[in-house]
Amino acid sequence: MDSQQEQARTYFTDSARDWQSEAEGRANEYNVIEARNRAALDIISRFSDISSFLDVGCGTGQLAIEVAKRGIRSVGLDFAPDMIRIAKENNAKQNADALFVCSSFFETQYAPGSYDVISAQGVIEYISLNELEALLDRCSSALRGGGSLALGSRNRLFNIVSLNAFTKMEMELGTIDRLIREAMCFEVSATSELFASLGAHERIDPQPRGHPGTGIGVDIRYQFSPAELIKRAKRYGLTPNAIYPIHFHALPISFKHDHPNLHIEIAKLAGLKDHRLVPYSSSFVLDLQK
Repeated sequence: MDSQQEQARTYFTDSARDWQSEAEGRANEYNVIEARNRAALDIISRFSDISSFLDVGCGTGQLAIEVAKRGIRSVGLDFAPDMIRIAKENNAKQNADALFVCSSFFETQYAPGSYDVISAQGVIEYISLNELEALLDRCSSALRGGGSLALGSRNRLFNIVSLNAFTKMEMELGTIDRLIREAMCFEVSATSELFASLGAHERIDPQPRGHPGTGIGVDIRYQFSPAELIKRAKRYGLTPNAIYPIHFHALPISFKHDHPNLHIEIAKLAGLKDHRLVPYSSSFVLDLQK
């Protein structure tokens, strides 16, 4: 296990109880976990015949439990033992029958076509770029034909408008112009045309050696733009079907810190699937269909 993965395991093991509080929702905060879960549930709702679901990096289990309550065979997987322990406690408290497994996704074997929907939220920022390719390959293999991967990511397009250390990082890397051109697609494209428009901007951008701190105890937390993730996913037979903006920022970062309640109120009002909000959202979820 590389140093990034080791840091991530230590962080999530040590902060499992905090993650539980985060997932349940803290007063006067925007709940990113709940928003990502809603996106995954919306993807699941498209299927009339779904019978199996896998949540990679399930944390304390809220999504897997909610899916299990819908009568779907639901498996939650996480490499942090304390996360799985709390997930099992939550499962019992809610009288649900989700299955929780403590293991690395890369060390777990699945038969081809085992799942209708797979979710991976808050995962790819903590794995290496080679492991990201392996994750996409393994997810594609584990999905049935027509199934979907709900893939969440920190949004690199947001660095354009955050006007902070992340913006400076992109300036130093020389990526600002490419990110702006991609972001413009979200403003000028109709929903039916968005992914065709993004096709002209699919590329692999250079990643920095480190990232500005955000209060998470992991030195490298990767970010991706939608076009880059789509390019990577297409290598494994996964094509975009929808995109969900997560944590919309209508206010400048510095103003948001001075007026957090106003920011939260606006963020909660943002539409679940309006793609025009994506460049102004700090995360997004892609529905990638096999």
